[in-house]
Amino acid sequence: MAKLPEEGRFEYGRMDKTTGAQWVYVTPEMARGHPKGRLGATLWAIVAVFAAFGVLRIYAFVQTGNTILLVVALLQILTALMLAIRAPWAVGLAGVQMVLSLLGTITGDALRELAYLDQAEAFLTLGNLIFSGLTLFYLFEGDRPNLIYRHRFRSFRGQPED
Repeated sequence: MAKLPEEGRFEYGRMDKTTGAQWVYVTPEMARGHPKGRLGATLWAIVAVFAAFGVLRIYAFVQTGNTILLVVALLQILTALMLAIRAPWAVGLAGVQMVLSLLGTITGDALRELAYLDQAEAFLTLGNLIFSGLTLFYLFEGDRPNLIYRHRFRSFRGQPED
């Protein structure tokens, strides 16, 4: 990975025998100082969508008074905030969002209280599930999110061990 300072702490993980890739762990300061340690357009879009889903659920809470919608809304806004400030446990909150959206899709209770969202309810809940799944995949597999939130990057230097 280019432009990481040579001073600091580098810890090397196990090398994948097939690809030769290995995780290299760096300090949080090194990760934040690197140009890829800042949020890019994709991560800002993810933050915006989590915040938008949260605001939509707050609106639904105001319309219905269902406190579960308020709790889920606050959790989504907290997830957006933690992603924006680059907190390492934001990935875990995104995982919680995935589980909640899966439960909402299975049970159909996520927006059932909104009578005026008859067909839109299903699309919104399914959209939230798809968005959460893709986001979680990106947060676990993307190079930038791994550097930002987990303070590690993939190194392809060296040959696989036999």
